[in-house]
Amino acid sequence: MKADTKKALKNKIPRRLWRALVGFYRKLLWIKYKTAMLFGAKKMPLYCPCCGMKFKRFTESVDYKGYTDFYDVTLFGKHRQDILCPVCGSLPRHRILASWCEANKGLLTSKDVLYFAPERGMTTWLKKNRISFKTADLFDPFTDLKLDIQDTGLADASYDAVICNHVLEHVGDYMAALKEVRRILRPDGIFICSFPMSPDVDMVLEDPDVKTDEERLRRYGQSDHVRLFGMNADKFMRDAGFDVTVISGDDYPAEIVPVTGPCDYDINRLFLCRKKGLKIWLTDH
Repeated sequence: MKADTKKALKNKIPRRLWRALVGFYRKLLWIKYKTAMLFGAKKMPLYCPCCGMKFKRFTESVDYKGYTDFYDVTLFGKHRQDILCPVCGSLPRHRILASWCEANKGLLTSKDVLYFAPERGMTTWLKKNRISFKTADLFDPFTDLKLDIQDTGLADASYDAVICNHVLEHVGDYMAALKEVRRILRPDGIFICSFPMSPDVDMVLEDPDVKTDEERLRRYGQSDHVRLFGMNADKFMRDAGFDVTVISGDDYPAEIVPVTGPCDYDINRLFLCRKKGLKIWLTDH
């Protein structure tokens, strides 16, 4: 489906019905590709660890083309776009995370997991592996909990793991959000996060004078972003009281396509954070 057509339909159809239609369509795709795997898995070199399916190729990411008032489309031109899983919709960062979680499943099994702004690819992996989790968002009516990550109202030390991808670029105070996550984590808990990162920024780029959608689009690449993080962003996570380990896409096989993309800011890097001074045994990398 072309991006403009998809945008028009999404704007006309009620949100709950749209979700149901998308879910039904993805079930049909699952049947299609599962059948193809039965007869030709050896000819399918690509693999999605989120949904467990194999493919000859991933789908091209085209959504941004219909939203030029939302995305800076110039940021997409340097990177391959055929990186989207056709069944669960995962992007490289989701497949990197799912691969890491697969190797470190003990940190999530029989644990209390909280997932801010949940992504379909990763929730697919969690359900497939029978990981119990709660979803949270301030605006999404379909999550389990309505929470502001900057001030959740949750009890101290209430979760063993928190996952939060591409959220910190939206909130008013990202340091407050990090400290709040640290507060609700149990002493041996883990925090996994990622965010848009620019190779041209050191740690963080933000300007309180940038207030309009047009200015945010120009400065940060997306009209609803209020800052842009840089390649040394792990420093501010350490300042918030975490020990930080990089989960790098470079450590994962080509079959999951762990590349930078679909745009300049989608660096193939995630961060594993734990409270300073605590040691956790990791089985991967």
